[in-house]
Amino acid sequence: PLSHNGSGRMQLAVAITDEKNPLTARVIVNRVWQNHFGRGIVATPGNFGQLGEKPTHPELLDWLAADFMEHGWSLKQLHRKILMSATYALSTEPVAANQTKDPDNRWLWRANRRRMDAETLRDSLLAASGELDREPAGKALKLDDEGNRKRTVYGFISRRKVDGTLALFDFPNPQATSESRMSTLVPPQRLYLMNSPFVEKRAVALAAALRGTIGEQVKEAYRRLYSREPDAAEMKLGLEFLSANDWVQYARVLLGANEFLFVN
Repeated sequence: PLSHNGSGRMQLAVAITDEKNPLTARVIVNRVWQNHFGRGIVATPGNFGQLGEKPTHPELLDWLAADFMEHGWSLKQLHRKILMSATYALSTEPVAANQTKDPDNRWLWRANRRRMDAETLRDSLLAASGELDREPAGKALKLDDEGNRKRTVYGFISRRKVDGTLALFDFPNPQATSESRMSTLVPPQRLYLMNSPFVEKRAVALAAALRGTIGEQVKEAYRRLYSREPDAAEMKLGLEFLSANDWVQYARVLLGANEFLFVN
């Protein structure tokens, strides 16, 4: 029973995080898992009751929750444990036999290919062009402010009118809680990447940041954007494109590619 001394908030917090109440740890673990895999072990992260979906891997959920509590509720160790697992390291490549038995990948026999969310996309564009200001922000600035190079998490969010770019890439309604995000693939998103002044400026900055011969610049662009070297065919296409077009156009092509937009 909660004490009647004071407001009772301290006692409530203690009760919520008591080891005899594993629901809290299970909910946290499930949310972290959902962030990394696109789907939680319980696919209804806001409903662990009879009306919600059953966990696909109940023993794993229980073990992660128990381990989470044993390690002092450390989110850092939880992230590390998940990210260093063999499951997280799986490829997105399909396997015909598994595809037939489990087309929705509920049993995690491959990785799920996911589009970056709105905040990650904006931050990645600024990071790729070398413009991202990684210092903590002071006053929250609007995301369409020309001088705002801070991470999107520090941006000003209006509850009445969400920033257009965030809304385009499925940012949730800030006036209500959201247990998970939708992830859509619609033509306006592609049109944004093709025509947005924000993306154009990032392409200009990326082009200006590259150094060396044309071939070295292509390699550096691939390392920045895709964390790999271009293969022979990609290098050939890049050199051919640059022989007839400028670097800003090529940078926009690379920034708009699926390899940049999707977590693979």
